[in-house]
Amino acid sequence: MRSLLIALLICFPIVVNASEFVLAEKLKIHSKFLGEDRTILVKLPEQYHKIDKKYPVLYILHAQWDMLSSLSTVDLLEGQVPNFIVIGVEGMGKELRPDQGKSTAFSEFLANEVVPYINHNYNTASFSILSGHSNSGRFVLDYWLNNKAPFSQYYAFSPSLEDGYITGRVSDLAPKNLQAMPPLTVTIANEGEHMQTPFNHLKQTLTDISETPFTFKKFPQQSHRTTKHHSMQFALQHTFEGWEPSYELKMSGYDNLTKHYRGLSEKFGFQALIPTNTLQRLMAHYAISNSENAASELERHIAYTVKEISTGVEATIEVADYLLNNGHAEAGKTILEEMCHQTKEHPRCQS
Repeated sequence: MRSLLIALLICFPIVVNASEFVLAEKLKIHSKFLGEDRTILVKLPEQYHKIDKKYPVLYILHAQWDMLSSLSTVDLLEGQVPNFIVIGVEGMGKELRPDQGKSTAFSEFLANEVVPYINHNYNTASFSILSGHSNSGRFVLDYWLNNKAPFSQYYAFSPSLEDGYITGRVSDLAPKNLQAMPPLTVTIANEGEHMQTPFNHLKQTLTDISETPFTFKKFPQQSHRTTKHHSMQFALQHTFEGWEPSYELKMSGYDNLTKHYRGLSEKFGFQALIPTNTLQRLMAHYAISNSENAASELERHIAYTVKEISTGVEATIEVADYLLNNGHAEAGKTILEEMCHQTKEHPRCQS
């Protein structure tokens, strides 16, 4: 029985409906700070238009180069991290260079035009991340040091540190000021002493401050270019460590599972829902199980799915049909009967 349950939990097929592949929507924003139109890339979560909830936002600098790798990483981490609105901001060259701690035209564009536009036009939560690689990684660190808000976390991947500008600014700040800074993640690849030495200096300076949310990670097997994916994966998994519940917690019942996701919602400040594929696999498990509490658990999981998930009815029918067609007809009928108890108007419930 346990091997069957594991197969259902791990291998239950996820049905994918064919649709047009769109990497991201392109928008044009006119910037008074930059004096020209700029392209913004917007990738919304799959369920964005089907469910009324707010989503955290992941801002990607160097979007013309780094949007694709970032989106692929977020996709690979489905279930381990929340669903994001991903915003790509194009920029390069001199406009990303710092100016002795002063606000630059690009930083004003980001803070006063891009972020307000996204918050006004999309269902955004208060939690957001600013991420940059290489030259834009140095921009992220300079922006972080200026403490300008509105981002909750900062990611700087293989940032350009060789000129000593960032390490100098950090050294000039009092520890009490650094302790008040938002969480920061900095990574580096195998890039030689010109990058390794300032990275080590920055790490030593910031980690000497106790109880601060600063994280550093080396990827010695990666190059400056290939570290993008590994850095984003590490940063997101570190930020959202414990987001996905363990197998044991998933199997411990509805109360514990919903408590886990309520805790995530309270911690990060936006609604965290149980993933649809997790609910599907648990429905299959409880429909087949002979345990004393199986019927009650199945009823509660179906009720949650139908009420909280925009495609919950369809997802429930998928589970029922899979069981009906794969040697578990009684379990499939049980799921359909319980779903119809929740949604009597569905065509599958009219016979």
